[in-house]
Amino acid sequence: MRVYEVGRESNYAECEGLVYEEENSSNEEYTCQYCDDEFTLEQIKKSIGGTISQKRIDNINSILPYLNKYREDFGLNTCLRKAHFIAQVIHESNKFATFEEYEKWNYKNSNGNVNSLPGVFSNTKIKFNDTMGESLKEHLSEIFKITNSANEVLTKTNNEIKSILIDNDVMVVDKMLYTKYQSGDSLLKEIKEAQITPNGNSTEIIKYKVYVQNHPSYGVPLLSRMYAPYPGDGRGLGNGDELTRDGWKYKGRGLKQLTGVSNYTNFTNYRNREDIMFPEDDSGNIDFAINNDSSNPQDVTKGNYVKIKEPMYAVQSALYFWNEGTKYNNKHAFEHADEDDITSVSKAINLYDSANLTNRESRYNKARKKDAFDIVRHFIDLYDNGNETQKEEAKDYFEKWKDKDENALEIYNQINNMTNSESEEGDEQSLLNTNNENQSNIIIK
Repeated sequence: MRVYEVGRESNYAECEGLVYEEENSSNEEYTCQYCDDEFTLEQIKKSIGGTISQKRIDNINSILPYLNKYREDFGLNTCLRKAHFIAQVIHESNKFATFEEYEKWNYKNSNGNVNSLPGVFSNTKIKFNDTMGESLKEHLSEIFKITNSANEVLTKTNNEIKSILIDNDVMVVDKMLYTKYQSGDSLLKEIKEAQITPNGNSTEIIKYKVYVQNHPSYGVPLLSRMYAPYPGDGRGLGNGDELTRDGWKYKGRGLKQLTGVSNYTNFTNYRNREDIMFPEDDSGNIDFAINNDSSNPQDVTKGNYVKIKEPMYAVQSALYFWNEGTKYNNKHAFEHADEDDITSVSKAINLYDSANLTNRESRYNKARKKDAFDIVRHFIDLYDNGNETQKEEAKDYFEKWKDKDENALEIYNQINNMTNSESEEGDEQSLLNTNNENQSNIIIK
């Protein structure tokens, strides 16, 4: 016999305050009684940990109805999948602070080190070119300071500054121009010109001194450059060059930070398929990759792509990527979640974010705990009620996690003790029906 918590719907017969069910004597696959539970605010808060701002709570509440409407039909129908999915969302959304990628990057981090930026951005000096000049043309007078030899500031238009930089092969660290720079004036070049002295000799004098000065970050140019293609680019974003502004148009949005025109187009095609039905969504077919603004120049902020930050589409786009987005080792994210492989789930979500694998693992370690999605409880249920294959799967899980999780270690030891006891007494026991008082406190809540 197996012992369970009272309050679950099943074919139970009550006896002295406990609930019993006959053992699964067939080879029929058992479905965990907790897998069908809805997502809750408390689960997500526990998965995040610490004090959570009201803004984050509001964001969580805005997407919860959609998660629970869609979860059964879109691959969030097991405890493991739910825990892995939420762990990735917590990382991608900065703990539910935002459903779109930040645009305000700093040149240096809080430790004073220069930040690393993805894409074409360089850590060394490169020649200022026409693409930079066009991309930043509205901001050049904020970014650069031009002085004469006496260090008197010269007033120059954006076009004049662009010409000075290009005509004189000024070398720059490009990320210094696009991000927020607050390290004070940095001399880039002294531009000299020939001058004839009164006695007829030729000499060189300083015509201009070119400095980078303190300035804010510039979101549209920054992200347009960050996600522009470059030689050897393997990201598969499908974006045009920096001046198309595709990098900003198709920046990270939604719970999973969908990025790149290819992914926006693929999500559009996925959502508009006849076999894909999001319950209670009557908004019809939408092309999330287009901008119908007819003004000249076009207002890049008015495209359909900005809709993906809205709660309903934020969830839908994340479910597209979860089920049919980028594969890692020929498997989608949900398939890696079924194997409880946090590294592979993370790489399926973002192959190029290897620097944050440890952070993503930490997010999952919180999500899998008993006060969140309680993955140990899930495998206890499988062990006590599943067929032989599921029992072995549960045993493997507890062995895998025994060195990282006290709960898993206690269950692992309990299984070994039960196995020894069964060998001596010939009577199979349940994990939830033991005399281990300490374990009972862990499992029964």
